[in-house]
Amino acid sequence: MNSHPVILLLPVLLCLALASCNRDKPIPPIAPLEGYTTTKQYPGSVGDESLDDWKKKLKDIEVVQIKSTMDSKVEPALFYESKSSRKKPLLVLLHSWSSGYLQVPSIPFALWAEKYDWAFIQPNYRGVFEQPEAMASDVAIQDIVDAVDYAMQHADIDSSRVYLVGSSGGAMTALVAASRHPDIWAGVAAWVPVFDIPEWYDFNLYYPHRKYNKQIVAALGGEPLPETPAAEEGKRRSPSTQLHQAKDVSIFLAHGINDLLVPPSHSIRAYNILAAPADTISKEDMEYIVKEQAIPESLQGEASDPYFGASDPEVVFSRKSRNVKLVLYVGVHDMAYNATLLWLNDQRKQQPPQPAVARGR
Repeated sequence: MNSHPVILLLPVLLCLALASCNRDKPIPPIAPLEGYTTTKQYPGSVGDESLDDWKKKLKDIEVVQIKSTMDSKVEPALFYESKSSRKKPLLVLLHSWSSGYLQVPSIPFALWAEKYDWAFIQPNYRGVFEQPEAMASDVAIQDIVDAVDYAMQHADIDSSRVYLVGSSGGAMTALVAASRHPDIWAGVAAWVPVFDIPEWYDFNLYYPHRKYNKQIVAALGGEPLPETPAAEEGKRRSPSTQLHQAKDVSIFLAHGINDLLVPPSHSIRAYNILAAPADTISKEDMEYIVKEQAIPESLQGEASDPYFGASDPEVVFSRKSRNVKLVLYVGVHDMAYNATLLWLNDQRKQQPPQPAVARGR
């Protein structure tokens, strides 16, 4: 006697169901990561790059190759996807100024993705900022967009929860990407960003031992002196000239008041572009913060933030206006993991208002 086809299929269906259950393990309640505070406290140097270190911490991380839709060059990226069946957030992490896509202190961000079933991608976007194609160039920004598209094609991404994170040069680039493509991002976290490349070049003239000005000259094709093509190109790649285009994006800016590499005025000026006029910080107060490495009396009383815990840097000023939040903390050129991730987790892309539908009589 022939068995009924449904009965024959039962073992197959049961196996598929079990496989799906195994893939879709429960997501724990959101909580701060343990053992990690800031990138400077992560073992090793901030600029360390090592695929072996990544594999030791996250065995399912992979190197993928992404072809640019702008110049057809193939660029690598680190990519993690759990292969669960549920829709998930995407975390796009941008390496800093002097590193590439294997930058090791980004590992805790990927571990968060593994724990809470997010997808994670860290594109190379033309590597260290020392050539014309790097340093927030048009092709570098397109590489970031292409990385998002790659993740969308290879994972089930919730398009209302695509997040972008960077520090220093990565933060600068994140703000440019937010300005050029505001429709993509649910939240952008920028720690200690460079706000204006030519102005930062002028600042670094006082520190001739630093390598950054040589890199800026190499990327821009010359010294960005006033009224030169290099200066014009530097401005075009800077948040200072375009950040107003990101006014509808939720943006988190954080800066250490003791930062001598990129002064906190860079984040304050970025905040002032996006904040309501009544909430902006005056030039006098900004100059006081940079000179005294302290908060002036006029800004006292706003010294807490719900996303910073006891192990995070001490917050000395926090203010939210419209879609931008500015946090100033006791510390240097750094980035905190948990404050970033907890804030991002609360962000959703704002949906445009729907047109009213006329009711029939």
